Amino acid sequence: MFKDVFWRQWRHGLIFLIGVKPIPDPPSSNTVPWFGADHTLPAYRFVPGLHPHPTRSPQGHSFGQPSPAAHPPWTPEQWLVLQSYLRGVDLFNRWYFWEAHEAWEPLWRAQPADSEPARFIQGLIGVAAALLKLHMREATAAHTLWRAALDRLNAFRGTVWMGLDVDRFLDDLERYLAPLATGSVQLLSPETPSLRLVR
Repeated sequence: MFKDVFWRQWRHGLIFLIGVKPIPDPPSSNTVPWFGADHTLPAYRFVPGLHPHPTRSPQGHSFGQPSPAAHPPWTPEQWLVLQSYLRGVDLFNRWYFWEAHEAWEPLWRAQPADSEPARFIQGLIGVAAALLKLHMREATAAHTLWRAALDRLNAFRGTVWMGLDVDRFLDDLERYLAPLATGSVQLLSPETPSLRLVR
């Protein structure tokens, strides 16, 4: 129940916090590789309680843009040309965590809920949500979201799935997010894991 409520609140920008700060640029952001064709970036990294909701507020960075159409059927083998996937990766690696979720969601919805592709994409969405909550200094929520994402992504260990070395990514995340287990919250930093795709 908590997770469902959080997701609704997060998507609709209903969570407001005192003292929340903008997400900074990642270190050496100008050297982060691009994987997708779209190299534009939103005007800001949405943080609930700090910025206008991107699509619902007239001041939002994506207000007035058409809602994404239902994504056509896709397979994991198409990842090199799957622009919604690559767009989400590019946004995630630049710490646009909410925006990465939005890029990936049509891919998730285009698959049967219990399919491997859906679980993989939902796992990535969960990691993005966890890192956003980490930035918002909400250790319990970040830890809950991270453990749920890990449950989904563990099934892909030992593989390179859609260009991602899953073992390396999850091991990096485990080390980085370990302090959450004791309620500690670290800042986004050069140690924040990224999605390093192998073409």
